[in-house]
Amino acid sequence: MSELTFDKRDNVGIVTLNRPDNMNALTFDMVKGLIAYFQDAEQDDSIRAIILTGSGRAFCTGADLVSGAGRSDLATAMGMKLSAHLYGKVYFSMANCEKPIVNAINGTAAGAGVNIALGGDIIVAGEGVKFIEVFVRRGLVPDAGGCFLLPRIVGLAKAKEIMFFGDDILAEKALEMGLIHRVVPKDKVMDEAMVLATRLAAGPTRSIGMIKKMLNRSFDVDMQTMLEFESAFQGIAVTTEDAKEGVMSFIEKRPPKFQGK
Repeated sequence: MSELTFDKRDNVGIVTLNRPDNMNALTFDMVKGLIAYFQDAEQDDSIRAIILTGSGRAFCTGADLVSGAGRSDLATAMGMKLSAHLYGKVYFSMANCEKPIVNAINGTAAGAGVNIALGGDIIVAGEGVKFIEVFVRRGLVPDAGGCFLLPRIVGLAKAKEIMFFGDDILAEKALEMGLIHRVVPKDKVMDEAMVLATRLAAGPTRSIGMIKKMLNRSFDVDMQTMLEFESAFQGIAVTTEDAKEGVMSFIEKRPPKFQGK
C-alpha cells in the first residue's frame, strides 16, 4: 500500500496521507514525497488547486517515532537536526507553491502534522477534530515551521500559550481562534474541501499565486518593500490572459471564464 496517494479531479490535485493504521505518522518517504509533489505541482499547469488530507481516523500525528522516522541516528543531535530540517521543507514547499492548498483535516493533527495542517492556505476541519502542538509533552520543540507559522496566525501571546502547554484544541475552538477556516461534520470534510478547491481552481491561477506570495511575505518586509512588490506583481498580472478576460468580462457584463494563464 502506498504511503501517499495522488489523484486529480479536473484541475484539483488531491494528496492523501495513507498510513491509516499508524494515524498517518510520517515516514521519510512520505515527507520527501510531499516536498516533491508541491514542487512539481507548481510547474504543472493542469493543477490549479490542491487538497491535502489523510486516510482513516487521523490527519497526521507527526513523525513516526516508533520506527525512527527513517533515520537510525534520530536520537543524536545531528540526526534530529537533519530530520527536523527535512520536515521544515514540507511547510516551505507548501508556502512557496503558488497553487492554493486546501487542507481537509479529517482527524487528529498533532506534532509536525498539526503544523503541516495549519500550513494550508484554506483549512477545513471535521467537528471535534483535535489540533495538538504536542512537542512540549515530549520535551521537544516545534518543527515543520510551527514557530514561524503559529504566531503569525494567532499572535505571539496565544502562540506561547498553545506551545507551552500543548493542550488539545478542538476544531470548534480552533475556528474561534482563527487557526482554521471551516468546521463541518466529519463526513463532509472532503466535500467542503472540494467545493472550495474547485472554486479556487476556476479562478485566475497566476493572480492567486502572486497574492499568496505577497501575503506570505507581508510579515517579513517593510511597507515600502511590499508596495514595490505590489507594483511589480501588478505589472506581471496585467499581461496574463486571465487579466484580459477579467477586464473583458466586466465590460461585457458577464462572469469571467479564467483559464489559469
